[in-house]
Amino acid sequence: MVDNQLRDNDPPAAKEAYQKLLDAGYSMREAKEKIGAVALTEIYDVMKEKQSYDEKRYTNALAEMVQQSIDFEDTHKIITEWDDWDELVQRGYEVQNQQDEKQMISCWWDAWALFQQIMETAERKMSISEVMESQDYEYPVEAWLQDMEMELGNAGEYEKRMEFCNKVLEMFDWTYDDGNGFRCAVGEELYEAGKIEEGKAWFDNWLQKEPHNANALNVYSWCLQKREGIEAAYRLISREVINCACTMDNYILFDRAESLAQHLHREADLKWIETQKQSFLKSMEMADDYNDMYDDFSMPVQQPIVKETKIYPNDPCPCGSGKKYKKCCGRR
Repeated sequence: MVDNQLRDNDPPAAKEAYQKLLDAGYSMREAKEKIGAVALTEIYDVMKEKQSYDEKRYTNALAEMVQQSIDFEDTHKIITEWDDWDELVQRGYEVQNQQDEKQMISCWWDAWALFQQIMETAERKMSISEVMESQDYEYPVEAWLQDMEMELGNAGEYEKRMEFCNKVLEMFDWTYDDGNGFRCAVGEELYEAGKIEEGKAWFDNWLQKEPHNANALNVYSWCLQKREGIEAAYRLISREVINCACTMDNYILFDRAESLAQHLHREADLKWIETQKQSFLKSMEMADDYNDMYDDFSMPVQQPIVKETKIYPNDPCPCGSGKKYKKCCGRR
């Protein structure tokens, strides 16, 4: 209702009140809620009291509400930046569902600018986990940052993607959090921009510190394949899988090596890779069977009542489809 009034500028007093509230420091959401409360009162008078709609009365009520709100703001600090950021992020996800990629990037780029302003006020460099602990919005910061990195790449905004990822890596403390996705994106974009030596140096320096990082090795191999061919990619990956056991941590590399070995007709290597993968998957099945057996013979215990875990839009859907919740059971 309020959105329609603002969009159509009907009545003009609604848009005027909205702007004054924003100027006073209220967030977009707060301003709309205040206008909506006045509008509901007017609707009540029209329907319950059987009065006719009176635009002048509505205009006066809006003016009175604005003045009261401004007077209150003088003595009450309102944190608006996070609410404005949240609204921009939500709007981006809404237009994403409508397949409006350009508008989504526009909303999120504005949200990113605001997010940087907020983080600049922090007394010290924080981790993403710390930022998330202090927030309770519909879309978690980490999931949004990851989605933005991905969507910038999908939209072909390569320079923005590299700028964004470099800033994210610089902005946060990564001692305990995983910044692999953003690091991979930087290396990938260096290759895409034709900065081959810089790209190699980026991945080589990373792997010097973390020689078995599966994410780095996987993305690096794709960059090498595109520029130097399948042989170069396989040389990088094979050293991590041949004569090595397949585990949860390096399973992605065994998958990658299997595909490359098939193209290169490396039958001996392929046999090793397939055997190790099957052995790993079998061990996982045995672990599941053991857990099931243990559960069957365990004494029942009283379980504490816990708060239901919140499912965020970018979490895997609990139905097991493999899709994100927002694109499956959580679709609005």
